[in-house]
Amino acid sequence: MNKKVEFLIETDIILLHLLQDDISYLSELEIAMINGDCFTSVINATEIYFNNYNEEEKKSVDAVLNSLKVLGIHSRYSLNISEFFNKVATPRDAIICSLAKFNKLPILTYEFDRYKNSGIKIISPLELRG
Repeated sequence: MNKKVEFLIETDIILLHLLQDDISYLSELEIAMINGDCFTSVINATEIYFNNYNEEEKKSVDAVLNSLKVLGIHSRYSLNISEFFNKVATPRDAIICSLAKFNKLPILTYEFDRYKNSGIKIISPLELRG
């Protein structure tokens, strides 16, 4: 039995999905959801909600986030945070790396450079399109 692929979805992928005008093709998020189980974090959800949305847009954001497994920030993620010092630019990115490592999730993002020195597996959405 093949194990289903799992992804930690970064904010850029979610935003691109929400901003997609042309619904005649699948977004990277939709392709990831077809191919595996998709997780994101409360950090990513907060970044999405931090934008100003009208009620209709907020319903779209709610629908997308409700279709993902949103991981909270547990104190255990701080235990290996020092592993990412000088490998990523911000504490936010270090927490995302720690969360990905602890949960054994590759990060799905277009922002490869953001995590290239982290040691975490990064998947480009282009890889999903084949």
